[in-house]
Amino acid sequence: MALNPDPYYRDPELEKLDRPQEGSIEALDRFNAPPPGHSLTDSPDTWRWEKPAEYADPEEAMEWVVSRIEEPEVEENFMRLMLAGVPIEAITNTVAFTGFTEGYWTPDLAEVMKLPLTMHFVGLALENNIPATIFNKDPNVAKEEGIIPEEKVMAIMEENRPDMYNKIMYATDLLLDEDEDMPEEQGAEAPPMIEDASFMEMEEGEMV
Repeated sequence: MALNPDPYYRDPELEKLDRPQEGSIEALDRFNAPPPGHSLTDSPDTWRWEKPAEYADPEEAMEWVVSRIEEPEVEENFMRLMLAGVPIEAITNTVAFTGFTEGYWTPDLAEVMKLPLTMHFVGLALENNIPATIFNKDPNVAKEEGIIPEEKVMAIMEENRPDMYNKIMYATDLLLDEDEDMPEEQGAEAPPMIEDASFMEMEEGEMV
């Protein structure tokens, strides 16, 4: 097999091996995206949210969306979601955002509708005895709940690192013994106890 004299020549078969598999994350090109300002070159009124909203009055928008929610099949699906533990806040945000993308209302009206939508779903959950979750979980709370409790850490340490566990327990016992041996601080003298008596029975000399 003769070698190709071109120093920049690459075997096509080897190039196929070097290429990432089509559809994989490695095959994604971070530059394969519209450049900034590309949306300004599109034809106006292409998307539904670029056109005037269908509803401008919050009451009319709520009447329409509640009528859609109260359809038997739709209402059943929402009750299943709440029963499964999906927070009402997440459901409300989804309904409000979907209505905006479909051109039913503006983003401002979507924010206004979130509170009455939440109250509607809360009432729906109460009527059907569903123990619904109202708010999305706080990330800080979720992080705290994900931390392994100290009791479990100590139990694992006692089993896997008994030497370290014994040192910690010994140091804890020493601290407890020191606290018990420390004399109580001499504070100010306690005021004399006054026997129970009515204000009128106190002598004039005792009144401050």
